[in-house]
Amino acid sequence: MFLIIVGIVAVMVVSSIINGFVLSTLWSWFVVPTFGLPELSIAAAIGISLIIRTLTYQDKSNETKKEDETFSEKIIPAIGVAIFAPLLTLFFGWVIHLFM
Repeated sequence: MFLIIVGIVAVMVVSSIINGFVLSTLWSWFVVPTFGLPELSIAAAIGISLIIRTLTYQDKSNETKKEDETFSEKIIPAIGVAIFAPLLTLFFGWVIHLFM
């Protein structure tokens, strides 16, 4: 049980860092040249990302889920979304950035 908690905290930390990096990079690519605003540090981007996540949180506990799923069957997709969704966003941002 202890390792599960440590793993979840580690995924949350890594996810926050990745989200901050992605926001900082996208900000530098699109917001800085368009609006002339200063660049964001990764630490500031992590904070802004956490604020946005808090303000846009949606409770999905009411959705129909399989009751017989194990913990690992539930956590693996969540880790995928937490880690790979921001990286996919960064990839699409990079492609769009190439056309600027």
